[in-house]
Amino acid sequence: MQTIEIYSHRGASSSALENTWTAFRRACELDVGIELDVQITKDGVVLVFHDDNLKRLGGKNLNIADIDYEKVKDLKIGKRGRRKFSDDRIPLAYEVFHWAKEKKVPLNIEIKESFAVHPEGPEILAAMLEGLKDIHLSSFNSGLLKEMKRLKPDIETALVVKRNFSLMLLKQLPWIDGIHLHKRLYSENLIAKLKDMEKTIRVYGIVGTEQAVKQPSQYLSGVITDYPAKIKEKMRLPE
Repeated sequence: MQTIEIYSHRGASSSALENTWTAFRRACELDVGIELDVQITKDGVVLVFHDDNLKRLGGKNLNIADIDYEKVKDLKIGKRGRRKFSDDRIPLAYEVFHWAKEKKVPLNIEIKESFAVHPEGPEILAAMLEGLKDIHLSSFNSGLLKEMKRLKPDIETALVVKRNFSLMLLKQLPWIDGIHLHKRLYSENLIAKLKDMEKTIRVYGIVGTEQAVKQPSQYLSGVITDYPAKIKEKMRLPE
């Protein structure tokens, strides 16, 4: 039987604030994997946070790459308009990694651009991954993935792709093990070509109405979604 992994996007982000402990615990209760984002501060502390800037969720116009952890450790985050700033704070990545290891939760760790400007960022992250099981690293930045593959050759790397891209160029990136396709790019033809290149294939942005859910390709390895409970039911995956 085909097994398709489900990863909850930034945790169970349709029912809790993204990339927070509440979102992660709810995803764990659903028995699905977790996609999360990591950033690194100027002084080398790895955080679980999506945006390069704190403005949207923290109300402060500060780039994470430019500040020390002291500036954010007590910052309350939340979405304006939907809810006021809550009691949630930005999680420390090593604490989330340790929790996921104890709970045996698969992780899709997306590496953000702050790591590209920090001189020791990849080395710091690589050290934190020691001993973790059932994880893979993803990024829009192929150069970051190349460095992580050098540091952790046994860990899968996946290039996140939002727009049309060159398969010829992909052939020049041998350190890329997988592709995370935006759902708009999903087609049986492209999936087959990527499989011929021996790439692991996952699709993100899934809400439940897509062909990848209704009739998933035999070569599809996983989906990334804000709605893990609904997708799990629609795909009728075994417990």
